[in-house]
Amino acid sequence: MEGINQVFVKGLGSILLFVFLTSCASVPELKVHYQLPPPSNDLKGRKVYLELEDARKTKEIFGARGKQEFGSFTGQISFSLARYNEPGFKIGPFELTAMVKEGFKRRLETAGMEVLSSQSHGEPQLLIILNEFLLDRVDRKWVAKMSYEARLMKDGETLSKQVISGEAERVKMLGRGEASTVAGELFTDMLNRVNLLRLFQQANLIG
Repeated sequence: MEGINQVFVKGLGSILLFVFLTSCASVPELKVHYQLPPPSNDLKGRKVYLELEDARKTKEIFGARGKQEFGSFTGQISFSLARYNEPGFKIGPFELTAMVKEGFKRRLETAGMEVLSSQSHGEPQLLIILNEFLLDRVDRKWVAKMSYEARLMKDGETLSKQVISGEAERVKMLGRGEASTVAGELFTDMLNRVNLLRLFQQANLIG
């Protein structure tokens, strides 16, 4: 009887281990790492209110083949960032739009600006209009696309704007690691490409 019990316990343990591993494997994770540019004092001391508008035609992050790889994706992205020449750290899970807004907030702060928590009359507003963020598999590659418009506004009037778009790809190896890598590379390039100083200069908000 003791031998039967031992076999039962071992069998039950194997089943529980299998269920645990299966449940862990069934929740794929997308990681995005944002590398901030070198700090700047060009806009030091200036204030801006940051707002994001989601204008994507599809709210899906993954294309058809990407969904096959990330079938049970929860929509929460593991977001980490790194200051210039530093390894970086995770700042938590975010939904896509919240991650983009948080990334721009850190980008503005790196440029020396104070990001206001509420809109104030007379202070400029930076409106980020997210037009596309898509990750998909094309043949044996992960392809990421992102585009947005940055509008510098004041009292409801658009003073200057920039349209930024780009695409990155990486050959798919085993697992989903390259999907996270290419998403992080594109995210970094897209956020760092916007010329904040030029936006303020074109808006005649700085000499």
